[in-house]
Amino acid sequence: MENKQNTKKQTLIHIALVVGGFVAGSVIWGNGSNIMNSNDSANESVNKQQIELANSINALAQTANQVNKPAGLVLTEQDKELIGKTAAQYLIEHPENLVEAGKRLEANRDGEKTSDVVNTKDVLLETKFTPNYGPDNADVAVIEFFDYMCHFCQQSSPELEKAIAENKNVRTFFKDFTIFADRTPISGMGAKIGLYIFNKYGQEKYYEFHNKLMSEAGRAMKDRKDYTPSNLAALVNGLGYKEILDQQGNFLLTVEMRDQLQNVLDANMMLADKLNYSGTPVFIVMNMKNPQNKTTTIMPGAPDFYRLQQAINKAKGN
Repeated sequence: MENKQNTKKQTLIHIALVVGGFVAGSVIWGNGSNIMNSNDSANESVNKQQIELANSINALAQTANQVNKPAGLVLTEQDKELIGKTAAQYLIEHPENLVEAGKRLEANRDGEKTSDVVNTKDVLLETKFTPNYGPDNADVAVIEFFDYMCHFCQQSSPELEKAIAENKNVRTFFKDFTIFADRTPISGMGAKIGLYIFNKYGQEKYYEFHNKLMSEAGRAMKDRKDYTPSNLAALVNGLGYKEILDQQGNFLLTVEMRDQLQNVLDANMMLADKLNYSGTPVFIVMNMKNPQNKTTTIMPGAPDFYRLQQAINKAKGN
């Protein structure tokens, strides 16, 4: 009887640790994609996560019959209570296992995300409809999903510009991901104008327009001012493109042309959805000639120059 009880107890402990590991991973690492704001609340979230972990384990223990268990094992209410208590106590006494479980879960998720990117390389590196800047025979691609009215995109723009200037063998792809189009007209208008300039005037003129709009919109946001269609019109007309907007910021392009440009933006939205991106910016750095998981980096948020350079070096195989 004693051996049988011990066996049953060991089985319950095993179930508890499996359950606890998955819950722990979900609690600690489940919000990893929101890294843009994680540094501001890291300390405060630790205690909340510990409380949430204990509550989650106890709640999950109440439905432990759903866990795969050895044939013939029937969990009583006391068994379920024991699972919760055992898992919680074990993780308190061995926090290193909690951290390790989270790391493994996050590594698996990162691996899946990277595979999705590598498998979608032909669309990501498309050059006819995607504004791009850099040599055709570049070894490394930097791909940015961005919105002109995204504060973090504006913040990272000069860092990206510096990385481009210091890495001549890099080609940058600009994927308009207009997540703010329902809040401000500049999001969609800026994206369409950029696409139009790229297709009619080429990558140098596009890159000039892109950087100027990022800078002007970012300065307005920093000063807590609206960046209006008339402001955008002044920028565009100042660059010499008289056929795009009138002085009030109304489009002069034909409806047919605007619809064609919108089709590209819609395709970008579908691509971002496929890759499970919901925010901006997202940077992807990969080897253009031989994309592989091990040399590909995905960076949600606004990386500084150092992180961008590290990712470029990694993509080169350095």
